[in-house]
Amino acid sequence: MQNLPVYLYQNILDVTLDLDPTIRGVNRVMYQRDLKVQKGLKNSIRVQFKNSDQKNISINSTDTFVFSMFDAINRREILNKNLEVLDAGTTSTRGLALLTLTESDTLDLDRTSYTFSIKKNENNGEYSPAYSNTYYGINGTLHLLNDISPVLQDSKTVNSYTKLYNDDTQLYEHYSNFLYANPEYNGNTALHTIAWYMTAFRGTVVVQVTLDNSPSIHSNWATIHTATYDQYSGIDYHNFTGVYSFVRFKFIPAKAPAEPDNDNPAYYGSIDKVLYRS
Repeated sequence: MQNLPVYLYQNILDVTLDLDPTIRGVNRVMYQRDLKVQKGLKNSIRVQFKNSDQKNISINSTDTFVFSMFDAINRREILNKNLEVLDAGTTSTRGLALLTLTESDTLDLDRTSYTFSIKKNENNGEYSPAYSNTYYGINGTLHLLNDISPVLQDSKTVNSYTKLYNDDTQLYEHYSNFLYANPEYNGNTALHTIAWYMTAFRGTVVVQVTLDNSPSIHSNWATIHTATYDQYSGIDYHNFTGVYSFVRFKFIPAKAPAEPDNDNPAYYGSIDKVLYRS
């Protein structure tokens, strides 16, 4: 049996805010660790304010601290949030504040590195800096990661078909190639999406699926969707769920009046392409 250790701990960021007028020796810290934030999650980061001696210092609930995040290249501010002061006058909470980044805060941001700063609002229209280290570095580095969000896959495009004549119906039928439905990635409610792009199309479209791992055109295909159109132009779509090995599409053009078969594109129009995603 495998044992999987999982760690649940608070993300703590140390910030130097030397409000003590007493001159004392400085306990040098070589660098401030980079901050890592995950997209698609609520990130709660505890900010620990210290003086240059690395001692926690008290802050007041009336103090306002502002977190600002910048594009590291263009120096454009893209996020600005107030910190929540957690200092309740006890030893365990001394100098603590909370930065909360919601899912929506990072949803539209690129996965890359940013710079950030924390400053104190002096309530007179001015700000005083907090430092990321004891060398008066005012900015820190934030890495926005996207390690756990699924990546949207490209749709598969169908724009060519095999035309076969059906002796039973005496009509031509156009079959797509077999599209792999990725059953290994899908659960029992796997979602499939199809979009048809049509120009003045007359006829019937059919969606078929199979559980065969090596299907042929005559395999056990099950029809799960049928739709008929009369000179339709535009985009139509259909969603369905289920775990299948392969999907295929076929369309049966309508037959023009007084013609022997349904092989007249000038009458039945066209299906320009089909997009499929599983």
